[in-house]
Amino acid sequence: MNKESVDYELLNDIVKCIQEVFGFSNDAFETLSLATDINRELGIEGDDANELMLEFFERFSINIDKYDPYRYFVPEGYDFFSFRRSKDRRGKIPITLGMLYLAAKAKVWNTQELESVEFSPAQLYNCTSEIPLEGYKIHDK
Repeated sequence: MNKESVDYELLNDIVKCIQEVFGFSNDAFETLSLATDINRELGIEGDDANELMLEFFERFSINIDKYDPYRYFVPEGYDFFSFRRSKDRRGKIPITLGMLYLAAKAKVWNTQELESVEFSPAQLYNCTSEIPLEGYKIHDK
């Protein structure tokens, strides 16, 4: 999926949700793309990830019957049961901004469908005026 097919009004609402719950680093918008892994690249993990996902699902009215947080996030602290979980439930699967976008658009978390989409790594915002939040800049390259 590439950025040309994105509804930026919906995407901007998702970005605002992330900002309200977790926040972005000062340079996050320099590289933010549909392929951005919110766990590994934005540093949203553990309790922060759970808080974000609960707010995201509620705000965008998403059916979460097929959502399993253990696929994407490792719990905070020592996880006594990690060795007993199957390999696909150990927080190793990337959860991308594109996955959040498609789930918000479809109003359902369809694990198989979301994980099968290849998202473009192209930068979503090309200049500071496009960023939906105050206080962030994109520097000329």
